[in-house]
Amino acid sequence: MKRLIGSGRILPVLALIAAWSLFAGPGTAWAADDAGVPGGFLRYGASARSLALGNSVTGIADDVATAYWNPAGLAQLRTMEVTAMGATMYNDTRYAFTSLGMPTEHWGTFSLNGTMTSSGEYQRSTWDADLDETFSEKESIFSLGYAHGTSRLTWGVNLKAVGQDIGGAAGSSTGMDVGVMYRPHRLLSVGAAVQNLITPKITLVDDEEELVRSSRAGLALRFFKSRICMTADIVKTKYMDTSFRGGLEITPLRYLVLRGGYDSEREHMSAGAGFPIENWQFDYAFVSTDLGSQNVFSATMRFGVPFGVKMKADRALFSPSGSDRNVTFAIQTAVRGTVESWRLQITDGHGRPVRTLTGNGVPPEGVTWAGEDSDGRLVDNGEYDVHVTIVDDMGQEWDYDTSVEILGFSDRTHVPIRVEVSGNSLEDSSETNETTYSSSGGATYRGGNQ
Repeated sequence: MKRLIGSGRILPVLALIAAWSLFAGPGTAWAADDAGVPGGFLRYGASARSLALGNSVTGIADDVATAYWNPAGLAQLRTMEVTAMGATMYNDTRYAFTSLGMPTEHWGTFSLNGTMTSSGEYQRSTWDADLDETFSEKESIFSLGYAHGTSRLTWGVNLKAVGQDIGGAAGSSTGMDVGVMYRPHRLLSVGAAVQNLITPKITLVDDEEELVRSSRAGLALRFFKSRICMTADIVKTKYMDTSFRGGLEITPLRYLVLRGGYDSEREHMSAGAGFPIENWQFDYAFVSTDLGSQNVFSATMRFGVPFGVKMKADRALFSPSGSDRNVTFAIQTAVRGTVESWRLQITDGHGRPVRTLTGNGVPPEGVTWAGEDSDGRLVDNGEYDVHVTIVDDMGQEWDYDTSVEILGFSDRTHVPIRVEVSGNSLEDSSETNETTYSSSGGATYRGGNQ
């Protein structure tokens, strides 16, 4: 049954948009650079994926890296994952981000995160003269994130320690980010977050520097079974104008994701690609800025079941007429809500279904197939594709594919057969296993085809 967005579910979305409109205020502009604003390095990004989407991920935040922008997104993790990103920016500035997300069954999701920047050598100067000295700058954030909620509504917090070292003058402070996500329908999710709700204040020598507060709201729309996802964010940072960010993510193939985005705050375009390969995902982003282009790479490893469902056959080749008479498909699932139904379909080399199994709830840990079609007849030799699909309580489909090959009568190894009649014996060659017949005791089948 299809689920529609009822009025009771859409009202929170409209309320969120209305509240954001009041918050942003009338007459705001749509572009501003954050150069010179304290804590600007906090707003660079956390993965090649988010950068390729223009950092418009407040409403999608479905991995441990994008949850950097909205900690409520941590609750969407289905399995433990770790990600790392590196980038070289202008003036030999190096940026790195790493994060570990750990979902639990009943206690929510936890994360450990680290962000570090280090610059090259700058020339030290006074108001009226350059000095024959250089200095470097280092900034870092170490944080603990937590999120909880249901499959529709989640909330999250991020407690962080911020450190800064400029030319030997160092200081540190603590702060907190908060976020919320609401998913009224499998095609729509919205989110809102405040970075530095509790504002870190760092004192270097005598002057205290307060990292600015940044508020953001966003949405994500999914089409064609989530193969296309459109994202949009509105961001308001203290001392800056309201900015807009947008992104587009397309998945034409299982192992290829294409992305593009725009960030009006920094006035740059971005593009990139992702390559999910089993438990690994490699991402790349190309970011064009006024100070030059940047190439960003990140890698993510997911443990267990990375994409909702996973299936493995206990053998790649079997024969319904041999000793290995069937194949068992081990099925594992990992969703944040519950599994409503499952479907396993076996198709021949021409794409025609030969057997379909369905059920409600979580699929069994093992599904056995003995090479028969829906009418109980043995199928022909050849390779067969096996496709499993599960549907969660949001109506979201997760699928996985594998294949097996059937070796039937014509391809079996020639072995001798022995027939005994009144004490005499006869040997011949046949495409069956050994069969023994006895005149006194009748015929006894000992394997192969009768």
